[in-house]
Amino acid sequence: MIRLEKVSKRLGGTLVLKAIDLHVKTGETLVIVGFSGAGKSVTIKHMIGMLTPDRGRVLIGDEVISETSGRALQRLRRRFGVLFQSAALLEWMSAAENVALPLREKTKMSEEEIAAAVHEKLAMVGLEEDDDKSPSELSGGMRKRVGLARAIVTNPEIILYDEPTSGLDPVTSRAIDALINRLREQLGVTSVVVTHDLMSALAIGSRIAMLHEGRIVELAEPQEFIRSQEPEVQRFLEAQYITKHGPWERTAR
Repeated sequence: MIRLEKVSKRLGGTLVLKAIDLHVKTGETLVIVGFSGAGKSVTIKHMIGMLTPDRGRVLIGDEVISETSGRALQRLRRRFGVLFQSAALLEWMSAAENVALPLREKTKMSEEEIAAAVHEKLAMVGLEEDDDKSPSELSGGMRKRVGLARAIVTNPEIILYDEPTSGLDPVTSRAIDALINRLREQLGVTSVVVTHDLMSALAIGSRIAMLHEGRIVELAEPQEFIRSQEPEVQRFLEAQYITKHGPWERTAR
């Protein structure tokens, strides 16, 4: 579905990505973890064409998004939905109006069709009764869910999540994890998640990739990721008190 081939990128004189290869499979949830400054957000910005590599290329299916511009780039971007770290809601609009925004900007749907689509997606995230509330009336977790409803309202093939549990308490974070898993099952979408929250990564990831100093040092399913002998992976696990025993073990023993 998404392929990065030998992608390198320098920003502000620093080589942030160093010839990385990464393949996101159709229908999976690939989680990218790593310490601050590892290049996680830079990686997903390449996927949606917000950044272009200095070397290498990025493909969405058979199309090279890193060599695309104009209307062709806009067409490829319509295949994506994005949940931003801050949820990026417009404060002067209600929850429903925020969700409706992409449909009003990018489609020719009638107001009746838009209202039906917005209600459906807010129901998917459990907020159908809060559609008329302003962002200031919503909790952090509710704001994230409105942002997620907006990300899926155009029925994208791919969802990019930028720190979906950032700033949330542990209980709300786990609820967001469950929602991400449920949407993958209901919508059949391909998901790429950037997070510092390793508990979240283990709960939602089909596979987990760890970036360190611009390189992918590990790429594995959760139960194998926690057994990695890579020193930076072990350091990352230990920093969050993750042991080899937990619900992410699934069938592994």
